[in-house]
Amino acid sequence: MPNKTISVPDDVVPIIDSLHVPFSRWVTEQLRRHAAQSTMSFAQQLTADAALVTTERKLSRADALAAGQRMERSAPW
Repeated sequence: MPNKTISVPDDVVPIIDSLHVPFSRWVTEQLRRHAAQSTMSFAQQLTADAALVTTERKLSRADALAAGQRMERSAPW
């Protein structure tokens, strides 16, 4: 996997340090969440939600919210 380098302002460094997960993992999860919020088929939604529950960490509020929003978009009402 190729490495990518980004620059962040100094005031962001303490926020990154407070994440308690490697920054690369946090960025990856955020990008996947963003991609999941785009239009997805029902099967893709199920796959994304299944990936969330198979992680080692507890489901975050943001993950739960993203899953709920996907379900709401696909609801027939």
